[in-house]
Amino acid sequence: MRISKGETTKSTKGYIMRKSVLFLGVVGVAVALSGVKVYAESASDIEGQGYNTPAVYNNSDAVGYDANNYPVITAILSAPGSVGGKNYTAWVFTAQDQTGSMVTYVAKSALAGLGTPYGPTDTTPTVGDGIAVSGAYQLYHSLPELEPYGSTNYVQLTSQGNSTASFAPTVLSINALNTAALASNVSGYYIELAGVTFSGGGTLSTVFPLETQGNGNYTLTDGTGSIADYDWTSSYSTAAALGGQAVPTGPVNVYGFVSVYPSTGLAGGGLPEFTVTSIVPEPSAFMLAGMGLLGLLAIRRRRS
Repeated sequence: MRISKGETTKSTKGYIMRKSVLFLGVVGVAVALSGVKVYAESASDIEGQGYNTPAVYNNSDAVGYDANNYPVITAILSAPGSVGGKNYTAWVFTAQDQTGSMVTYVAKSALAGLGTPYGPTDTTPTVGDGIAVSGAYQLYHSLPELEPYGSTNYVQLTSQGNSTASFAPTVLSINALNTAALASNVSGYYIELAGVTFSGGGTLSTVFPLETQGNGNYTLTDGTGSIADYDWTSSYSTAAALGGQAVPTGPVNVYGFVSVYPSTGLAGGGLPEFTVTSIVPEPSAFMLAGMGLLGLLAIRRRRS
């Protein structure tokens, strides 16, 4: 069962067990007996339906739809395996079509035993894979998720090696994420924030925590403002993989996703938070490093 952040106060940040979605195993039976519609649509259509609505994410009503026009995986947020002393048991990934982006959360054991498997032998979701997902539409801290569990649900591999150029990470400023309303509009997307600096972290201010040390709390700042960075090691292996690494001391580019920490006491119903899953130096840092290397080579030539 997935561990989530506490949903009491911002200061406590306790953890609670996420509620199990018990009805998923009987979705197919309910549909067969009651005639409930299972939506087979694009991301924007599914997000317009009610919470816990059975859905099939296959982009079937998108403009220009054809057999090869399925949603494409744009980022792996978590993968099964041991990272930093914790055993992660689920795949979590973003998949985007022309209308939006959604998150799929599926246990490794469920992926292998779903009604329509990911592939005959391949159960490893990969960036660039075209997919179709059947499950229940959930909202988890504003993240639009499809969660397939029962034998009537599936995560189906439709193609491999698709170009993600048209689905590149959405580059945003922090100011664009600084309200719950705006953050909700881009929840589910893989996002890049450029030229940000880290601060805060308390006792973890210099080194990112391992999962055994708990989730970290930092602040990301760029030229437009600041946003909370929740280092969500308890749920995402890519966040945990940062554990033990030095917290950057200068501007970097970060990749990840935005969620909304729920609070009835805040305007819009919550506090936007960014979760970093990958960090790369700014291009200028690469250039400076390259210039330094060229300078060393020039000095060596003169000395030789």
